[in-house]
Amino acid sequence: MSYCIDTNVFIDAGERYYPIDIVPGFWTNFNELIAAGRMKAPEMLVEELERKDDAWRQWVYERRETLIVPMDLPQIEAARKVMAVYADEGIDANRITGDPFFIALALAKGLTVVTNEKPRRGGAKIPKICATLGVPSIGLLDLMRRERWRLIAT
Repeated sequence: MSYCIDTNVFIDAGERYYPIDIVPGFWTNFNELIAAGRMKAPEMLVEELERKDDAWRQWVYERRETLIVPMDLPQIEAARKVMAVYADEGIDANRITGDPFFIALALAKGLTVVTNEKPRRGGAKIPKICATLGVPSIGLLDLMRRERWRLIAT
């Protein structure tokens, strides 16, 4: 299985739960997925991360060539479908930021979206839009379990 990772997963991991200097094994596991071509993200990921000097952000930037999928025609066509779903949900296109690009990449390339967003009533979060389009979406812990990651203290 291959994945499209949402920016919030990197932010939560790097800033809150798995700092690279404390839990390097987490980042090693991510690196293996990226190196194998099984973890992807749209160009929007780099824009959403905002250029800062955090070690984990630098880690992401260093993997840009393998991680980031440049925009292409299939993604543009998928983005039109994604935006139509947002419109059906009554969401103003001017209020939408990067989420459609992650969903469009997953739709165009047959990926599973990994996001920490939770579906909520009345909201158009990634899991809800994905479900409408038939795009699988999972949380970070689901990814870790599916991939059988083990973070062992030394």
